[in-house]
Amino acid sequence: MRMFYAIKFENGVKEELEKNLIGLRARMPRGSFTEKENFHVTLAFVGEVKPEKIGDLKKAAENTVIKLNPPSIKIKIEGLGTFARPGDELLWAGVKTEPENILGEINKAITGELAGFGIRLTGNDKFHPHVTLARKAEFYEDSKTALAKMKFAPIEFSADSITLMESSQKTETYGQRRYWRIVYNPIHETKF
Repeated sequence: MRMFYAIKFENGVKEELEKNLIGLRARMPRGSFTEKENFHVTLAFVGEVKPEKIGDLKKAAENTVIKLNPPSIKIKIEGLGTFARPGDELLWAGVKTEPENILGEINKAITGELAGFGIRLTGNDKFHPHVTLARKAEFYEDSKTALAKMKFAPIEFSADSITLMESSQKTETYGQRRYWRIVYNPIHETKF
């Protein structure tokens, strides 16, 4: 099972993100755009785990909430940026919070809790909260110039839980063509 922790969005937030994405798509020749139902903020990526470890993953989230006792988090999604990876430029929308850096604190606490269960995470030392809008993003001009011209309407909402999610692939058929899509399924929600 491929697992991660996330701030899950309500439908209204997803709809606002989708509206923003329509305008961005018009300024991009290609990209693997995030589907509406998959919008979220990743708090910590766990990766492949055996089903018998799910209890430990749930407990890590519960212990994190007990330890940090976070208030409801005010989140503002605004601004655009990219992560350049070989053959894959990722387009993202930035995430600001109140209290400031609370998502970073949650990331660090979950990582520590998981280590206590013998689960080591990689790549979480570079935590940068964001919403992935497109993978394999291509622009009509260099990304810095393109981003400066793109408009993104800020979105504000509150979050009050950490959700353990499973990432899987689903194969679908459209006419004669088969393709796969990523599906994120909530496994367990821990309320603040």
